Amino acid sequence: MPAQSKPKTLTRLLDLLQAIPRRSYVSAQTLHTRLAERGHVVTIRSVQRDLQMLREHFPLEVNENSKPHSWRWGVEADQGIGGMNAHEALMVALAEKHLRTALPGHMADSFETVFEEARRQLKKIDGPAGMPRWVDKVRVVSPGLMQLAPEVDDRIHNILSHALLKGEQVEVYYARVSPITPDRVHSQRYILHPLGMVLRGSITYLIASQGWRKPPGFYALHRFRRARSTGQPVILPDPEWTLDGWLASGQAQFGMRPNDPPLNLSLACSQMMANMLREAPLGPDQEIESMHDGRRHVQVTVADTWELRWWLLGRSADVQVLAPSALCEDIRQGLKQALDIYDGQFVMPFTERFEPD
Repeated sequence: MPAQSKPKTLTRLLDLLQAIPRRSYVSAQTLHTRLAERGHVVTIRSVQRDLQMLREHFPLEVNENSKPHSWRWGVEADQGIGGMNAHEALMVALAEKHLRTALPGHMADSFETVFEEARRQLKKIDGPAGMPRWVDKVRVVSPGLMQLAPEVDDRIHNILSHALLKGEQVEVYYARVSPITPDRVHSQRYILHPLGMVLRGSITYLIASQGWRKPPGFYALHRFRRARSTGQPVILPDPEWTLDGWLASGQAQFGMRPNDPPLNLSLACSQMMANMLREAPLGPDQEIESMHDGRRHVQVTVADTWELRWWLLGRSADVQVLAPSALCEDIRQGLKQALDIYDGQFVMPFTERFEPD
């Protein structure tokens, strides 16, 4: 392998030092992988030589009892290379708390050194108030019913996130719950083209297509039973396709089918609900006017999605659908079925028809 230029060698050594954790030991092979993730193409033997050289200048510890040898920063090490100021530490600490699940699975561990350094820096700041307290005073709360996050197989998460990062297709076995036999979980084989990852509340979804056969869709990470990379390149649904564009088109809302026209939604709302919609409109073209019966008329263009229907059902005491007539009838039937259940006449719950995969 040809010798690298001095700037590239320096960058590699700095990245190597930053990849070494403070508490747990890691092998040279793990550090070699972390360097590859940062774009450094070197041999494992080069990494081993670099570690021995750096040990002469930095307080690194090597566990010679392990096979192969493993490495970490010594207890006397104070800061990471280049240090981290208080503002940077606060940003990293907040990112760890709220964005950790958005990191590629195989990279999460390699960021542990950065997270730990941020915690150390915040602890060093004196005083009962200020930035260390800010981390304890800010939380991200998802709207709606709070649910515990489902368990995701770490190995499968790593395979899927790695394939997404590399732009490779994956062969998977994905479990779907059938509304006809909900007690039985059916696992089906797919060849997926990973296109993105989306976090919705406590659930993480892989956005993927099945080639040209079907448009991109949601696949909940906790429902994957097996996964492996095929090594074949991902084929985009369109050469100009982007995740941001797909999300902006409303496709991230469950139940919306490609090319579905938006709804011209007409509602009769209580005054309280109308005030809430003034503060947080359903859409940019929303208009609110008074009605003769004291309620407020709301007119707005929205996508026809499961979440819209869930919202209308949940707010039915304050919101009446006036148009379109088909949506009005769907909501009326859903409320009738719910009333039948409470009256002891059990039927399939309306909402089961709107459960996402």
